[in-house]
Amino acid sequence: MEILNQYSGLFSLLAVIAAIIVPVFIYHKEKRDQRKDAQDELDAMEDNVRFPMSMDERRYYTRKSVLEKKSRRK
Repeated sequence: MEILNQYSGLFSLLAVIAAIIVPVFIYHKEKRDQRKDAQDELDAMEDNVRFPMSMDERRYYTRKSVLEKKSRRK
């Protein structure tokens, strides 16, 4: 029991560090996954032909440009 009392400060410090690092790691992993999803959708869109331009195709290319911008962000 004395050992736990002696190292209680160290355990508290480790808990605080873990409480800070784990959410940051999760945030960066989610951002990386979102970028990968956007890049995958963009790759799928590039298989289509651009002409003629109907309203649906215009929306498609607008969405494509948005995904290009998202995939280039870091």
